[in-house]
Amino acid sequence: MSLLLRQRDRIFQLLSGKMTKEVNGISKFWNTWVENLFRPASIYPLVSLRIAFGVSMALWAAGMLLTGRVTQLFYKPQFFFPYEGLEWIQPLKSPGIHLVFVLIGLAALMIAAGWFFRISTILFTVLFSYISLIDKASYLSYYYFVLVLSVMLMLSPANRLFSFDQLRKPQFRADNVPNWCILAFKLQVVMVFYFAGMAKLNADWLFGGRPVLIWLTEIFGRAGLSADLIIENRWIPIAFSWLLLLFDFIMPHFLFDNKTSTKAFKMVCLVQLLAIILLPTGFFPVLIVLSCIIFLPADLLHSIISRIAYFLFDIFEFKDDVFNPGGTVLLQYRKKKLFPILIAGFLFMQVCVPVSLFLNWGSDRWADAAFSFSWDVRINEKQGVIRFFRLNQGTGEERQIDLNIYLSKVQQKRMAEDPEMINQFASYLYTNQGKLNDPGFLKLKAVSCISFNGRKPDCHSFLAGENTIPIVKTSEIK
Repeated sequence: MSLLLRQRDRIFQLLSGKMTKEVNGISKFWNTWVENLFRPASIYPLVSLRIAFGVSMALWAAGMLLTGRVTQLFYKPQFFFPYEGLEWIQPLKSPGIHLVFVLIGLAALMIAAGWFFRISTILFTVLFSYISLIDKASYLSYYYFVLVLSVMLMLSPANRLFSFDQLRKPQFRADNVPNWCILAFKLQVVMVFYFAGMAKLNADWLFGGRPVLIWLTEIFGRAGLSADLIIENRWIPIAFSWLLLLFDFIMPHFLFDNKTSTKAFKMVCLVQLLAIILLPTGFFPVLIVLSCIIFLPADLLHSIISRIAYFLFDIFEFKDDVFNPGGTVLLQYRKKKLFPILIAGFLFMQVCVPVSLFLNWGSDRWADAAFSFSWDVRINEKQGVIRFFRLNQGTGEERQIDLNIYLSKVQQKRMAEDPEMINQFASYLYTNQGKLNDPGFLKLKAVSCISFNGRKPDCHSFLAGENTIPIVKTSEIK
């Protein structure tokens, strides 16, 4: 009877929440986890990420303007590939579209300076979303990561130190923030690494080394060297493929460890520098490096920012301790659990959606779909060519259409790899056939050839007699 009474008391204690940590192991784990989320953490990694992100995106916007990429991608083409349901999003005419990129650069500089931080992050996010949704052919995978970082910065207290907002409101200062503010960014970066590794889990990458073989052959060719060594020894590209796969899965562990985070950061910088030199990977390596700053020890970042702060303090003679580092002010949230719950839900969705699609589709099709997200950067190598012809079925005459009139080179390359884009452009040509200046025009003919990971090109010919053309899906082309 006494045993039953003790069991009853234990149940009542559990239901009433009075069971001690020693008795309730789950409660002990939960309390430890919650305490870790809300323990004070230095704000310096967050401040450093804010500055690096703002400066890098300002340089990106300036590069797009100065190299003429804005004109090439958003002004010269007569046709753009809209997303379904977003056909109303169209590029502004010049100089409007150029002004958008100027504003993106200015908003990025304001983010770096921490000047009207909330307004500048909202402005940056809206404008960057706009240019990302104009044209599917101009979209690059790292755009998604840029938007994710900008939204997370928008919700973060990254402007609470070493910022013009703090200069305007000295009481705004915070030297420490709840640990979840830093942990959320770390988990976001880890996702990019892990999903990049998941996208490589396919036979071509693991056992054929096909994409790496193509890249190494191109590198040897640009250097004026013979690629026979790589072609005859297939184990070399396979070995490189496995090293890149292991890098994606293992590197987050070393970044998370405070003892190895600095060395791991240097390794990330080295790998991304090689990617910039050897492969045309664009801006993504820079984005990865700056996002990994969040893992660096706070003491190291503190020392760097301190030197800059003391320099500015002497030059501009700031009063009191506006930029004076080394404070102990802890940021307190009124609604303590609201922001962690929102961030946790945001990160949870980013895990569940791609993982569920991966389990449903398999690695090959998932890698294609994942191009819209940050974790797919040159996972597969596709080379496509497409030609459109005006066909007079009465006479059998065919006249090739000059695609340069309608599309940029980038659009033509992306369209050749995407059946949906071929459908969209064929519909545009067919419904605007009067503009082709051919009274005998009856139908459109499209000839598409695509090579997947260096295989023999697979060619198809299609007719457009209505508004669309029948075509197989990308996942069915091998």
